[in-house]
Amino acid sequence: MRDRASPATPLAAEISTIALRATGLAERAEAVLRALRPVMAIDAACVTLLRPDRRRQPPLVSFGYPGPVVEHLATPDFLGSVEQLGLHRYRLPLRVMDLPQPAAEIPGWADYMAPAGFGEGIGVPLHTADGRYLGVLATHTYSRTPVSDATRELLAGLAPLIAHALDPMRTVSALAGLVGDALAGVVLTQDDTLAPVPGLPGHRLLTRGSPVLAEVAACYTDGDSQATFHVPQSRQEPARYLRATMLACPDQPPHHVSAVVVLRPPDDLHQLDRREMTVLGLLVAGWPTAQIAARLRVSVLSVHAILDQVRSKLGTRSTAAAVMRAADRGLYLPPALVQDQGPS
Repeated sequence: MRDRASPATPLAAEISTIALRATGLAERAEAVLRALRPVMAIDAACVTLLRPDRRRQPPLVSFGYPGPVVEHLATPDFLGSVEQLGLHRYRLPLRVMDLPQPAAEIPGWADYMAPAGFGEGIGVPLHTADGRYLGVLATHTYSRTPVSDATRELLAGLAPLIAHALDPMRTVSALAGLVGDALAGVVLTQDDTLAPVPGLPGHRLLTRGSPVLAEVAACYTDGDSQATFHVPQSRQEPARYLRATMLACPDQPPHHVSAVVVLRPPDDLHQLDRREMTVLGLLVAGWPTAQIAARLRVSVLSVHAILDQVRSKLGTRSTAAAVMRAADRGLYLPPALVQDQGPS
């Protein structure tokens, strides 16, 4: 098939439609590669996405490559080649003929692509509108004829649309969007690092070492797909709260995102005071009444009196029902977020 550039508008519209599909990243990546086949010669192609937690950029999808090449794409050496060529920094597609050094001097090409019979190729770096580097869309041919300048320019123009279609953080943004009144947010990753939520500011309660994130991590580790609880805004204003909500991210490529955490305004607290929310938090955590009394340095009778008030305010007949309602609505303060309280 002869390489030919196609008008950008129809192809751009097709990729924009792909971006709107309610499918997984791999399915959207396959659709993007299919959309490119009519406009350029392709014998093999892949989309690789960065795994910053593992220093790898493995293929999300690939076709046409022999096994050793596919295995190489999943190694740190491949990411090293990407960085050597500057694809993680620059926005322009790079053909083999455009390489800043002879292809034979690049280990990935000399050791894998050339022995597999490939003669040319092009790598399209994928960067989001807010500047995040996602990975590379690459195509290869057995022919040594490079894609035309016009096709290279076409791919450069399509790259932002392709990046938008394949951005894993769109799932995070969609989850954060479920919390319509979110004030701030952060993303937890598999390697315990933090990433911003596109479109939301950060917050001092959502920084490394924060007890709020420690509580969220514990919920996630316990297998909770979501959790919500209230947080004192500061030690100086312990009676003013924000509501923290954790939503676990689906297990999809590139698999390094664990959960999104957002802060939002407090819920209707049903006139629960700090002591009552503290007791509810201890009960949600499974503490027995005697241990709660010891934690609060009050008598067991005082704890029962507090629970009488809690049941009245939440409109439940039993303590168990009150705890379930508090857990479901986040109407409690986790123990780790509350300093020990003595008797009032």
